[in-house]
Amino acid sequence: MRNVVLGVLAASVLMFAGCAKVVGPYYLEQGKYQEGIDLLGKRLQENPSDADSAYYVARYHLALNRPGEAMPYMTRAVELAPDKADYRFWLGVTRWALLDYEGEREAYLEAVRINPRHISANLYLGHGCIDRGEWDEALARYDTVIALDKFNPEALYNRSTALGRLGRAKDEAAALKTFLEFYPDGMLALEATERLNLHGDFTYRNFILGSRNVTLRSMAFKPGTDELDMDSKESLRVVAAMMDANRKLALHVVGYVQGDPELAKARARSVRAALLAGRPFLDPARLPLSWFGSAETVEVGETAHTLPESVQFITVVR
Repeated sequence: MRNVVLGVLAASVLMFAGCAKVVGPYYLEQGKYQEGIDLLGKRLQENPSDADSAYYVARYHLALNRPGEAMPYMTRAVELAPDKADYRFWLGVTRWALLDYEGEREAYLEAVRINPRHISANLYLGHGCIDRGEWDEALARYDTVIALDKFNPEALYNRSTALGRLGRAKDEAAALKTFLEFYPDGMLALEATERLNLHGDFTYRNFILGSRNVTLRSMAFKPGTDELDMDSKESLRVVAAMMDANRKLALHVVGYVQGDPELAKARARSVRAALLAGRPFLDPARLPLSWFGSAETVEVGETAHTLPESVQFITVVR
């Protein structure tokens, strides 16, 4: 009951405040778009020079997938506050939704003219450059974004695409690994790993574990030993979590060391031991072992690669 009362009081304060800078974000965050249109639309009628109200009414229409209705409000917001970079950026988004791609680009350029550090405008300009094949400009835009937002996933991934199109293979591979270091999950991670493997770099690999395709950092060991490095143990936490979620999942752990089957065996055992450690739900029978004193052959695209030392995970079919 207390929470309900507080919620009503908060809404009342917002209504009383009547300031679009306060009310506007609230209705966006709460997803109450039509309520925001009703309230701020009325305030805009009362005060036609209220740029913030015009801007938020436009944002609500965009959120409701009504760009045609958003456009006159966003245009008015820009006219009333021509030096607000955010308004210019969202004018670009509105134009994009109306398939006006040249107008979209012009709006983003105006946004970065007003504020060269505007992250979203630089990012979207980079995306447009990718679409037009302007690889140098795209790279410059993404570099700007990353300088301002080190962990921006779209900039990190698309930067690698621009580098690849520029023929800078080593830089592309390095950019892909940087992306995967921060974002090792999801569809983009799977694509980044596949592209990285095409370069013959298997720092990361995609494995089919049960019914899922999962990106993992490859198992790595101190040279000549069966001692796993810390990054490998992070990947094993992902494997263990999947085996915990699916108690029927069993994985064959296969070690390869060219010319040294005993080391391959020790490494397979080391991986299993790391998976079992502190996890009583894991039965060793769910982690059968195999090992080979030869290189693993991995096909990527139309090319076969040989990995002198590796560990493979293969789902056991029952």
